[in-house]
Amino acid sequence: MYTRARYTRATANVIKVMYFLLYAGFAAWMTLFYVYLNDDCHLSGMHIGIIAATQQLNNLIFLPLWGMIADKFGRKKMFLFTLGVSILLLFVFMNHGSFLYFFLFMILFSAIYNPIASLLDAIALEMSNDTGSVVSFGQMRLWASLGWALSSAATGYFVKSEYLSLIFPISSALFLITWLISWFLYKHRSTPHHEAGFSLSTLKNLVVGDKRLMYFFIFICLFYILNSPIMMFINLYYNEIGGTNMHIGLAFAVQSLCELPFFFWGQKFIDRFGSRKLMMFTMLVAAVRMFLYGATSNPWMAIAIGSMHGITLGLFMVAAVDFVHTLVPSHQKSTGQSLLYTFLGLGTCIGNFANGFFKDLLSLKIAMLVNGGLIVVLV
Repeated sequence: MYTRARYTRATANVIKVMYFLLYAGFAAWMTLFYVYLNDDCHLSGMHIGIIAATQQLNNLIFLPLWGMIADKFGRKKMFLFTLGVSILLLFVFMNHGSFLYFFLFMILFSAIYNPIASLLDAIALEMSNDTGSVVSFGQMRLWASLGWALSSAATGYFVKSEYLSLIFPISSALFLITWLISWFLYKHRSTPHHEAGFSLSTLKNLVVGDKRLMYFFIFICLFYILNSPIMMFINLYYNEIGGTNMHIGLAFAVQSLCELPFFFWGQKFIDRFGSRKLMMFTMLVAAVRMFLYGATSNPWMAIAIGSMHGITLGLFMVAAVDFVHTLVPSHQKSTGQSLLYTFLGLGTCIGNFANGFFKDLLSLKIAMLVNGGLIVVLV
């Protein structure tokens, strides 16, 4: 019992540090990436939308494959591989290339980079299940929000407009520290590999075999089509209403900090209300949030509105991850979580095409109003 308790505490703490540093690395480049494409590389809104869509479209192709590979060969191995390659590839973004350059490179980069988050989620969920109620997934995942908050605030404050390309080496450095900690400190408990796990027919049976799972994936895909303006394009929204890099960094920090209580107590909400009701509630809050964004041109007011992010992302993700985790077999947990991110990414991909159109022809404020109304209809 002592050995198990010691393993539980030590491993949970390492996973928390991994979440903190990994999402700090995510935030270091993603907070200002589309601003970088707009200001430094002079791409149009439509071009940025296509690149953002490409970044998410690869989820549909590669995330399920990475999930199956991880279930067969080990989650830690695949996490270290994808993170290690991403450390090197990030530097390629520093070349101020054309739209075609970024479009083609994003295909390669996102194929390797996109599975990282879902692989760490699968590791944390495995740890949570292994310890029963001792350490919940949300209590580990909240450290990701804290890392994102601190990193995005620091990035927005310290990285000036004329040095936007610095976001890539900063992110790589944080990823490298995460990789080293994962390699040396994370003690992965070996689990049996399942030869049936790596099979496209198995993947098809997993999605189609359970109607609840299939309908859920379709539903969240539709939701994320409409929810996409407050995800990938929110930094350009702040640009549109006159916000600075400091506003953008602070906005992301506020959003992430507001996620913390919902990740910490998310399981209690699930136990009391159930995953399905919680997701419906978070979607309605997302619609209200988008209406408010569409009604203001004040960056400080928009930052305050972003405090709803704890509900619209934090509580939503805890409920969605829990829903998927309860439906898939134990030996396909990585595949199940990767499929969740796949359909979220597909929805965001389709939404980003529309966002680029709205940005060039109308405005992202109008996109907020239109999509908010459609979310109400969807719910």
